[in-house]
Amino acid sequence: MKRISTMIKMELFSKLSNISRKRKIELFNRIIMPTENIRILDVGAEVDLFGTGGLQFIDFYPWKHRISAINLSSEHISSIKQLYPEIDAITGDACKLPWPDNYFDVVYSNAVIEHLGSLERQRKMAAEIMRVGKRWFITTPNRWYPFEFHMRLPFVTWLPGNAYLWAGRIVAYNHVRKKYSWGSKWDDLRLMSARELQSCFPDSKIIKHRVTFMAETLIAVGGKISL
Repeated sequence: MKRISTMIKMELFSKLSNISRKRKIELFNRIIMPTENIRILDVGAEVDLFGTGGLQFIDFYPWKHRISAINLSSEHISSIKQLYPEIDAITGDACKLPWPDNYFDVVYSNAVIEHLGSLERQRKMAAEIMRVGKRWFITTPNRWYPFEFHMRLPFVTWLPGNAYLWAGRIVAYNHVRKKYSWGSKWDDLRLMSARELQSCFPDSKIIKHRVTFMAETLIAVGGKISL
């Protein structure tokens, strides 16, 4: 009975996650209004290689040949190249993007900036995005939402400072094993508030995006964007 309850909760979580992702893509399309002529960079790009239904940005985007993709993981880049060989995909650090100033019309990044471990590195990533992109659309989980989506734990984000990481070291959801386990580590995780995201993207608008009762996601949109 307990296992069935857990499966129902995980199915509900996956459904809400997919709804949120699709709505973010819809919002991106309304704000950016992309065309085949624009050059776009996906920072932290991934693909739904195994058909789990968790579609990523480049799975949705129609003009694959206009996308450049970068990810610190060579495994993710290899997957992108296998599925979409027309995409210019490279392994690299989001804090040191290997492109000249204003090279891209748009930079997109979904739920990457919270994995940099420190506010200093988050600011470096933001500075690089604003350097290489004329416009940007950057998403991250809301620090104050009462459910932590990486560890899949309720209310830990309301603990002071980085105490939520200590909670995750006791027990958290293991995405590889697809179950909760003891002694997990999330040392690279640093959740952001709207104020902190604004400090990283000072000339941007911060959108509080929600699917449930409050905003699960924060989105920084900036550059030459009409809102």
